[in-house]
Amino acid sequence: MRRLMTITWTLASFALLLPNIAAAEPVKIALPVSSLESMPIYIAQDKGLFKKHGVEIDVITSRGGGEAMKAYIAGEVQIVATGFPEVGLMPARGVDVELFFAQTSRVPFALIGRKDLAIKSVADLKGKTIAVTSPGSLTANLARYFIKESGLDPDRDVSLVSVGGGGEILGALKSSRADAAMLFEPFVAIAVKNDIATIIVDVADKLDAFSSSPLSISKAFLDKSPNDAKAVFEALVEALGVLHSDKVAALEIAKKHFSNADPEVLKAALEHMDKVYSRDGKFTRANVQRTQSISVDLKIMPQTYSYETVVAPIARE
Repeated sequence: MRRLMTITWTLASFALLLPNIAAAEPVKIALPVSSLESMPIYIAQDKGLFKKHGVEIDVITSRGGGEAMKAYIAGEVQIVATGFPEVGLMPARGVDVELFFAQTSRVPFALIGRKDLAIKSVADLKGKTIAVTSPGSLTANLARYFIKESGLDPDRDVSLVSVGGGGEILGALKSSRADAAMLFEPFVAIAVKNDIATIIVDVADKLDAFSSSPLSISKAFLDKSPNDAKAVFEALVEALGVLHSDKVAALEIAKKHFSNADPEVLKAALEHMDKVYSRDGKFTRANVQRTQSISVDLKIMPQTYSYETVVAPIARE
């Protein structure tokens, strides 16, 4: 009789827990666009690594970094794929945000120009229209950086137009609505393979700064849900291991997420990006400092901050 009562009490207690289990909300991640920089996330999803580490994830793809950041500020997502200048600007506006996971160690972007225009250098872009994803996005900021480095004024000598994701940017180039673009993979490989454009600047080769689509998070969420945050980080680190060690599996997952892309283009893009994918998800002090210096120089950040201020403890080297 006592054993029966114990079993009944245990079952009743478990039943009381069910509403809380059912009410558990997934951790939401906002991506600025769908791109190969987020392969660690796609791999972790497809391989069941988030579930393996005990966390449920909901990935939301926006139309550029500005839109993704708006979702984060509104509290619609807990993690956002954004880095500088947002992480440097938002605290002054009362937004709680710090760097959480580095998907890449450099930026696998390229400044490309329409092939029919035979653009050979950044200086040749004077008077031209350059397509980016959205105002304030990494594509826009990097375009401004290289334009300024060439001796041109990004506010007077060129026109930056925001057109959305990679597909929209390719469309702007093909329709001649844009003369050049700051673009990411696999769309760079698509543009080159299909003779839409040629590469003017390979950003990863020229600039040891920024981290493409880094994930940022709030201190409040880290304090409230440390286990969920740790689970997300560890799942993504495991996904990076798959990305570097199992090229066949990584390519198959890329095919699923970019089903309209030529498999050979995806393979070439992943090979090009292998050198920039992070190994451990952490941000180096040198990269963060260089990134901030550039952001201040471009007047998109008023000042630099200490490494400890902008990088979450779990993501420090």
